[in-house]
Amino acid sequence: MRILFNVFPASSHVYPVVPLAWALQSAGHEVVMATSEAGLDPKLFTNIASAGLTAVPLGGKEELADSLAPLLAVANRPDRRTATIDPDDEDTWRTCRDMLIDLLHAHYPPEQVSGGRRPVLDALVDFARDWRPDLVLWDPLAPTGAVAARVSGAAHARLLFGMDNVGLVRAKTLQELADPSSGLTEDPWTPWLKPVLERYGLDFTEETLLGQWTMDLTAARMQYPLDLRYVPVRWIPYNGGSTLPQWLHKRPERPRVVFTLGQTRRLLDGAQGGFPLRDFFDSVSDLDLEMVATLNSDQLATAGDLPDNVRAIGYVPLNHLLPTSSAIIHHGGGGTSGACVAFQVPQLIVPIPMWDEKVIAQYIGGRGAGLVIDPAKIDVDTMRKDLVRLITEPSFRNGARDLYEDMLAAPAPKDVVPILERLTTEHRG
Repeated sequence: MRILFNVFPASSHVYPVVPLAWALQSAGHEVVMATSEAGLDPKLFTNIASAGLTAVPLGGKEELADSLAPLLAVANRPDRRTATIDPDDEDTWRTCRDMLIDLLHAHYPPEQVSGGRRPVLDALVDFARDWRPDLVLWDPLAPTGAVAARVSGAAHARLLFGMDNVGLVRAKTLQELADPSSGLTEDPWTPWLKPVLERYGLDFTEETLLGQWTMDLTAARMQYPLDLRYVPVRWIPYNGGSTLPQWLHKRPERPRVVFTLGQTRRLLDGAQGGFPLRDFFDSVSDLDLEMVATLNSDQLATAGDLPDNVRAIGYVPLNHLLPTSSAIIHHGGGGTSGACVAFQVPQLIVPIPMWDEKVIAQYIGGRGAGLVIDPAKIDVDTMRKDLVRLITEPSFRNGARDLYEDMLAAPAPKDVVPILERLTTEHRG
């Protein structure tokens, strides 16, 4: 088969799906990964290629400058809107819906540019028509993959990078549309979808937003209760390639703790994203531990002189760092938390909201595999105490082991390949 992955332009969306792409390639299938050049991630295509995958650039860097400008202008503001779902705030799904629609308009504008072309959209459809994929696996933030699949006659499915916020928002939107008292009389997705579909002679079906089925990398106990067809896939940690330092695989003489704010968070929030780096590192300076902090140059400048027990490193893949670590402090991202589960590492989470960080934090805390700090009430003394608990209390390691056992219940990527082959045969046009 020929399989086209259509991903949102960010390495944090690429890394989770790489193991499935490898499994498909290893089974003899042709795999390519298409994405636009309009994201904030300058290493995106290098990271795809370094994973041994073929990248298909879809353009958009110049064409999308105007449509992306409003989003980029507020990207570093702490009060910016996000597509997060807060389990403690019922109304966040509406804000999430508004942000999702804004993202689609910005990254895949239905309006024509010079020559009558739609940036990214037409490039993807043209590629699909020429390459003729059998299956398109598309990011929930890249529903253009569904359009390309329908035009080219391919089967198609969503490939989740985290919690199914799109599925949840869609289900609640349909409930509102069916309720006269809600005041919602027009589908909010229509202004974006209608011109996109009409351009290619297509009508709207729910599969345009939700796929013919959905590949789900999240733990079964975390999933939203939605009436959709999910195919579970085990999360396999992959965090990119790197040249590893010699000290990394030596067993540390004292507990090793990882500190990271995540790759996407670096790109959006610059130096520290509101986290008190200097105060926190000072607060742990007298603890008998080795802290490995993944910091870029801006974050290092903010942190100032580091204590002797804090080692700063620009980047190292978590799947190489976590096996020798006793705990981790992080922002709640799905890629980071998934890697922690795979290596049974207790987690101290400061869930900085972008997508599903609060849901993840509550799940991990509720399962006894970590502790959660309210990002609006960061107190370094409390963080220090919680960190000591993670290292010294065996219950957190037991909770982490339980999460690992849950993860093993999902089929590995190689075991999902026959399922994808069967579903492709059933759904291909």
